[in-house]
Amino acid sequence: MLLDPDNKYIRAIDTYAPLAGTTILEIGCGSGRMTGDLAEHAEHVVATDIDSSALEQAQRQISAKNVDFLLSDDGFPHLKKGVFDLVIYTLSLHHVPINKMAANLEHTGQLLKKSGKIVVVEPGNGGSFLEVKKRFGAGSGDEDAEKAAAKRAMKNLTGWILSPTHSFAVDFLFSNAADFYASKLPTYRKLPVEEQAALAEFLSRHTTDRGIILTSERYLNLLSR
Repeated sequence: MLLDPDNKYIRAIDTYAPLAGTTILEIGCGSGRMTGDLAEHAEHVVATDIDSSALEQAQRQISAKNVDFLLSDDGFPHLKKGVFDLVIYTLSLHHVPINKMAANLEHTGQLLKKSGKIVVVEPGNGGSFLEVKKRFGAGSGDEDAEKAAAKRAMKNLTGWILSPTHSFAVDFLFSNAADFYASKLPTYRKLPVEEQAALAEFLSRHTTDRGIILTSERYLNLLSR
């Protein structure tokens, strides 16, 4: 599987929060898919995650010398205040426990320079990938409650101004159905036979010369003082 093979994600971020020469704190870097792209633009990136295995994978994949990796067991990176230009949540805010989302935003906001901004990219509500998640339980399944809570946390963050929501789309490229099953639904054989057939038909409708392409909407918001 290739996530965002055409680099739409990094272009969207750079459009609304120019990255050149910045110092960035990435929250929830996972296996580092976005970290390497951020490092190509930024002066320095500190990439954090609560998952040590994912962080180790990111470290193996990214050799850029302007990236430091930090395991943040509690999701609240303990770093010096007032040093970053941007804090970027790369599809990670909705994974923070709902009762800690506001506190997490407040904490990372303290790590920014006075002119710094928080960039939050979250899953949107459209696209064929979201459809396959909701219909068949692929990937992380239905996250509507968590996404709504993340939006409320941003909207109600005291002392910060929330930008309009900017929408863009990214692609998931799978070489074939087997790649999709292995990457996003390894338990698909447990689905009823009728659902397995419906899923196969769904994937066939999204098969191209490049492979299976499923689109996913993304929402981008900026928080500034």
